[in-house]
Amino acid sequence: MKKTILVLIIALLMLPAALEAIQVDPPSGPYFVGQEILFRASSYDYNFHPGVINYGDGSSDTNVTEAYWKTHVYRSPGRYVVTLQPPAYPSQGRLRTISGTPPPPESMTITIRENRSIQVSPASPVVGQATTFTAVNFNTPDNIRWEMGDGTVYRHQGAASPRGGSVVTHTYAQAGSYQVRAYDWNGSLQVTAVSVQVNIGQPNRAIQFSPASPREDQPVYFEAVNFLQPTSIHWNFGDGTREVNGSQIMHRFQQAGTRTVSAVDGTLSHPPVSTSITVLPENRFITVSAPEVLMNRPVSVAAQNFRGDLVLWNFGDGVQESGGHEVTHTYAQSGTFTISARDENGESTRQFTATVTVRGIDDEVLVDVAEIRLDNGKYYKVVPRKSRALYAVLRMKMRGTGIVSGQWIVDGQPYEFFNELAIQGELKEIRTRELPGLPVLDPGLHTITLELTRPNQLNVVFPVLKYFVLPYENLVELATPLNEFVAKEKEIPEFSWLRAPGASRYEVAFSSNLYAILYNTPDQPWHDAGTEPSFTPTPPIWNQLRRNRWSYWKVRALDSAGQVVAESDVREFKAIVATAEITLNRVTDLEGREVDLSNGVVSSRSDHLLVQGNLKYAADTEFLVMRIYTDEIMTDQLVFRNVQKDRELRFETSVPHNGDSRVLFQLLKTSSPAVVVGLQNLRLKR
Repeated sequence: MKKTILVLIIALLMLPAALEAIQVDPPSGPYFVGQEILFRASSYDYNFHPGVINYGDGSSDTNVTEAYWKTHVYRSPGRYVVTLQPPAYPSQGRLRTISGTPPPPESMTITIRENRSIQVSPASPVVGQATTFTAVNFNTPDNIRWEMGDGTVYRHQGAASPRGGSVVTHTYAQAGSYQVRAYDWNGSLQVTAVSVQVNIGQPNRAIQFSPASPREDQPVYFEAVNFLQPTSIHWNFGDGTREVNGSQIMHRFQQAGTRTVSAVDGTLSHPPVSTSITVLPENRFITVSAPEVLMNRPVSVAAQNFRGDLVLWNFGDGVQESGGHEVTHTYAQSGTFTISARDENGESTRQFTATVTVRGIDDEVLVDVAEIRLDNGKYYKVVPRKSRALYAVLRMKMRGTGIVSGQWIVDGQPYEFFNELAIQGELKEIRTRELPGLPVLDPGLHTITLELTRPNQLNVVFPVLKYFVLPYENLVELATPLNEFVAKEKEIPEFSWLRAPGASRYEVAFSSNLYAILYNTPDQPWHDAGTEPSFTPTPPIWNQLRRNRWSYWKVRALDSAGQVVAESDVREFKAIVATAEITLNRVTDLEGREVDLSNGVVSSRSDHLLVQGNLKYAADTEFLVMRIYTDEIMTDQLVFRNVQKDRELRFETSVPHNGDSRVLFQLLKTSSPAVVVGLQNLRLKR
């Protein structure tokens, strides 16, 4: 019995060990195409009896043992069954002989993944565009077979070739979807190809330009977008100019209008792309500060609407300079000069000009227009004793440029000499000195006139101005109505003034005779106004004044003893017999919203108001003129022609609204002198 058990143990020891799973290194995946994978037998006994391994892809290895690894590379992705075939029985081993029935082959499944890819650039190629394909992680990158899907094949071209190896460039002639295949392993067709789907679109070509609304001679920058040959494009600008250039180009249109600009690739294999551009008229010009200037005096020149930062100036006297949009220049010689300017510091070939006349000093001058006035704009004035800054002014325009000399004569005696330069065409003002001013110490009437002494051939006689110096130093300041006020005959205004120091009561004088009121003649009546600084004439007083002619008024202040302590200046006004009727019907803002009009007063926050009305005149006349004044400033003038008696005429005007304002509608008959025949007033409030 013991002998039987021993034999059995020896027999078991002599059997080969049972096959375990085939050993793989690395022991776990993932595994990829082209990766070196190691295989060996798991049994020690294979060291004595090597087996045969089949990798499942048609290739195998012999002499597989447990001691040594076998290396294998899969060339295509997939699932492969790897089998290990043990040696046949009986087998003569190195140490012993084994007999019996061999065990079945051992097997395992291995999954080989794809890590190769094809990159495409650009991602969305178009017809005619060079498209680059790059083989990534290929095992024979210098020897790849490329099939481009349109019948084109690139065969095993080396890395030195511009189209070979792992990078290939291809241009498709037609739009569509193409399957691109790349064969690894020296371009073998026995392995699975790596593929990519590429969609070839039609090229989205366009022409872009800036600025969107250019003007004549302005640089316009064009760009051909998505063109296939951007370095060689045929441009046609629609104005007769053709040019072969790159995708970016600048052009200047020399005439306004709409142009069609087209561009086509240099191969001329694709239809042209076009766009429309509208060129606006030229708006640049230059201005000079004065058409005539004096030699050695600066003249200012301005480039209007120029586009560049710098302007190339030529002043016509040999001087050229680069400067800003506004420059000054001084001429050392007389004459007529043409100033020219070119935009963009001369890059623009278009030239803009202006003419300036430079005059020297000579004695060939003549008076064109001349007048003298006192500082209130009139030829008379009433001032208190020791009044300050009273002056007279000469305003004149000359023909010719030269020195004008003369003297002011006060009360028949030379008072002040002057020697001034007068430039042709310029309005020249010459005043008597302000400090000390004209004589105001002696009460009474004073006269002032002017005598020109150079050029001596000038025979100009100036009127005599008069100012009356009161025997007291205070002056009553008049308030309303303003000077040259016009009132309707039956609408008697209120006359007002400011209170005077030391005054207990006031008196008012009205007269249609300037001499009587200016000199306070004994027959000039004065009307008691009481203690308040205002007075409304009674109808008898008002009716004594002449109609449609200037009348005059002034005020004097009396103390408690009845002595005159102050007096006012003289103001003019006119009472007219209105033969025309002016009616204001409607007032709106500029948005058309109606504004309430009641009792001749309008309240609105708008800066401008639209006034509508009508008028009637009591006779036939060729012309009527309506003048609209806002706070004494004329803002509009309307002319009515061939006016028929009592026929209603409509009018409309816009007036500014600056706050608390007074609008006067004054209708004049155009005789000589013009006669006011109608009045209407409107008050504007916020």
